[in-house]
This record gives sequence, C-alpha cells and structure tokens, in this order.
Amino acid sequence: MTASFPRFKRWRTGLLATAMVFVIGVIAALGVWDERSLVWTTRIESSREPRVLAEVLAAEFRAGLSALGGDEPAGAARVEGGAWRFAGTSLVIEPRGLLHEDAIANDADHTLLVWSTATEDLRTIDGEPVDIPSVIHAAAAGETNAWLTPSEAYRLGLPEEVAVAGLSRVEDPRFGAWIFAVVSSSERQRARESRRYARTIVMVGLASLVVLGFGLVLLRTQRQERAFERMLARESLRVQQEVQLAREGRAATMLTFAAGIAHELSTPLGVIAMRAEQLENNAEDDRARRGARAITEQVAKIRENARGFLAIARGAAPLRERFPAVDVLRSVVARVGHRFDRAGVALRVVAQPNLPWIYGDARLLEHALTNLLINACDASPVRGVVELSAELDDKMLTLAVRDRGAGIDAAVRARIQPFFSTKAEGTGLGLAIASEVMRMHRGELKLEERPGGGTNAVLRLPAESMSDDAVAHEAQDAHPVG
Repeated sequence: MTASFPRFKRWRTGLLATAMVFVIGVIAALGVWDERSLVWTTRIESSREPRVLAEVLAAEFRAGLSALGGDEPAGAARVEGGAWRFAGTSLVIEPRGLLHEDAIANDADHTLLVWSTATEDLRTIDGEPVDIPSVIHAAAAGETNAWLTPSEAYRLGLPEEVAVAGLSRVEDPRFGAWIFAVVSSSERQRARESRRYARTIVMVGLASLVVLGFGLVLLRTQRQERAFERMLARESLRVQQEVQLAREGRAATMLTFAAGIAHELSTPLGVIAMRAEQLENNAEDDRARRGARAITEQVAKIRENARGFLAIARGAAPLRERFPAVDVLRSVVARVGHRFDRAGVALRVVAQPNLPWIYGDARLLEHALTNLLINACDASPVRGVVELSAELDDKMLTLAVRDRGAGIDAAVRARIQPFFSTKAEGTGLGLAIASEVMRMHRGELKLEERPGGGTNAVLRLPAESMSDDAVAHEAQDAHPVG
C-alpha cells in the first residue's frame, strides 16, 4: 500500500465529517425557514378571523339601521348604558340589540369595540369608553387590521399578549359612520407557534440523529477497514519474516552442505593434483607438460576459491590488498572465453585506458564479474554480442555487462536474493553472491533495463589512484584486454 492511500483515507474521513455537519446545518436551516413561513402564515390567518367576524357584525348592524326608518341626519349623540341617544330626536341605537348575542359575547379571547362619528370615541359594546390608540389610528386610517400591544390587550381584559383587531366600517346617511373592531388575543396563536416550534425541533433533531447515526456507521466502517488493513500488514510482515527465516535456514543448510562437499572434494582434488604433477614430470613434450601444469593450476584455484568462500560464509573478512582493475578484466575474460565460444556468443571488451587500482579481494571481484558474464551469455541468442565495459567516473570504477537477451522484469530485478533464479536449472546464487561482494567492497550492483531490449548489469565500487611505480609497471606490462 502506498503512502498516499492512508492520506486519502484521512482526507475521506474529514470530508465525511464536514458533509455530516453541512447536512445537519441544512436540515436546521430548512426547519427554521419552514417554521418562519408557518408563523407568518399563521399570523395572516389569525388576523383574517377577527376581520371576517367584524364584517359579519357590520353587515348585521347595517341591516338593523335600515329597519329604523327615517331620512334626516340624527347629528351628535350621547351614550347612556349601552345606548346611543341622539340629541333633538327620539332615536336611540343599542348596538347589542341589533346584533346576535352569540356573535357579540365577549370571552377570554375576544372583545368587541365600537367607534362612531356621533361620539368620536372608542367604546365597548356596552358603551364603556376605552383608550386603545392602535385601534383608533387604524380606524382613522381606514385599515382593516390593527395590532395591539400587550398593555392595550390587558386593558381590555385579554391576556397580556400581542392582540390583533379586525375592523369593518358601516356608513349610514342618518347616523354617520360606525366602525366595529373585533379584538382577538394571540395567546392561542402563541401556543400553536410553540407547538410548531417543538415539532420542528423534534423533526430537525430526528433528521440530525439519522444523519449522525449514518455518519457514525460510516466512520466505524472506516475504522474497521483500517484495523483490517493493519492486520493484513502485520500478517504480511509475519509471512515475510517466516519466508526470510526459511531462506536463512536454507542458506545455513547449504553452507553446511558446502562445507561437507568441500571436505569431500579435498581428497579427489589431491589425487588429481598428484596425477597432474606426475604427468608433468613424465611428459615427453612441452604441450603435454603445459596441459598438466594447467590442470595443477586450476585445482589449486578451486581449492583456494572454496576455502575463501567458505571463510566468508562463516563470517571471515575478505582479503584487503591493492591490485589493478585491468588484471581483473583479463582474468575474467580468460576464464569465460571457452563458455562464450561454445555458446556462439561474441564477447566485446571496451576498457578505458589507465584504469585505476582497487582495494579489496581480487578473487571475489573476479567471481562476481564472472557470474554476470555467464548470465549474460546464457541470456543471449546465438551470434549475439555481450559487451563488457570499464570506466572511471569521479573516483568510482564502473564495470558494466550489457546483453541483448529477454531482459529481467522490474519485480525480478528487486529480488536479488539467494536461491531465486529465472533459469530452470539455476541455483539463484550468482546475483546474490555478486551483490554481497559489492557490499563488502563498499560498492553496489544494479540491474537496469537496456533500451532496445536486454539487461545492463552494473558494478560500481571505489577506486584508488595508481602510484608512479604502478603506472610505470602498467606501461611495461600493457597489452590488450580480451
């Protein structure tokens, strides 16, 4: 799992929390907006009810005035006990008698007020004067509604809450203008609004709880996913450790076998060396003596390499000596020449002049470079070309083996370890030994994909400057590599 994936998980968790807060805020805003619209609608409806009642009373009062008869204007009037008596006439108007009793019955929520041009003041239906400026101003302005303050409502015997009055006007040529005002308390409206607010709060709360619960479920699911991922990571690490332990166990077993094999080979190698010495002493021509001497030299080299690799496998330090890099190239080319000839693959050596000296173990470097050349030869087709190059770059010696084979997959290039090989009969030790040798020499081994197909196996290790005597020796002993 890449490092960016956990960051994406954390970013997704933050986005989820933000979305939850946003959704809850939207739900609350919609609830408040809906409640405000309901309050406004309720207020309009509550003002319509007293206005309609006032219009009904005015219509009844208008019908009652028509039944009184007469054509002359009555003029001013005085109020006595709920009756409007007009001066200079015997006409008397009792509003209560002209209206239905049920319609004018005052209760805890309603009060009926009457205003007349005959008296030019506001009175109750029983003729009691009252001072309600809100209703007087609305009547003078010809409005159909008026809002009373809590103190004005209290003076009318209503609850000390905001009240609304519905006004209706009656025009009569004899008795002048009359205005009926039905005042209604808003206590019931406030109770309804409180219930609506409570319902809104409950609905918003429930919706928010649903969103919050859904978000908590998602967060819990994410935590479970992260816990499962951590468990998988621990299990993967445990499997890798077990594989590593198994690999190390196999390496230890192979080391034991190798030690035993080296011990068992010592006797046959001794016999071969003795017979080669006898052949050399009894040879009748130089060719036979050279062949016997070559056998003796190879046996000695096998013994020396076996002892050296076993010592390193057991933890011993490699040899530390200075030697020319060109000697390593010459030895390696001579060692693998027959292998390339038998495979029908050409080996081309491109070496920079005046190669530096190296501080380390020449045998190990030769073995590492030999393994790389053999791998390149095995990967190359018949009549293919393998290139061995050597150059000095900023006090680092670079040895490169390039082939035009099938190449190595990127996943395989990252697995330079013992007993892993892409060849059917490979042991998987060549690259692992080469990598370990470079580590001992403070260098590195890199496998790169070659443009156009093939593989670049590159060895880089520190180089040392040659002394004047070494340069002179190189000049005297110089001859082409290959």
